[in-house]
Amino acid sequence: MQRKIRFEGIIIAHLGNINGRKPERENQLPYLKAALKAGWHVCADVIFSNGAFLLPHIDGFHTAPPAFFSNQRVWSRCQDAETLDALCNIGAHALLATEAPLALTTSQFIWTLPPRELAQRSIAVYPELAAPNWLTPYEPAGLCSNSPQVYI
Repeated sequence: MQRKIRFEGIIIAHLGNINGRKPERENQLPYLKAALKAGWHVCADVIFSNGAFLLPHIDGFHTAPPAFFSNQRVWSRCQDAETLDALCNIGAHALLATEAPLALTTSQFIWTLPPRELAQRSIAVYPELAAPNWLTPYEPAGLCSNSPQVYI
């Protein structure tokens, strides 16, 4: 059973998930758009290749229009410098996905994995995987979760 914690900051649905992981739907444009329409911010994995933005998914890659990533409620996680550069060129929220526990987004937020200490500009990533009190002593700017519904 997941714990219920009310959170007042930015709440981001990781890959469009709202109530737990749904691998067959994750990171597909209709699923991400449904989460946006429901009022959530979303985190999408993206690759820029041959002039197109692509959403990687378990069944391959799907194209997405640049305007989708320009939406300020879309947070784009990319694997390489070319993708990050392309996202910066359209004014997207973006970050370079790395193995590091901290990453700075293009909007100057600190993408923070547990159990790292959180700061005021932190986006706490996967708080559901952290110790029960990880969010409590801090007031991070936001969180990114596969189960964001438990934080409202």
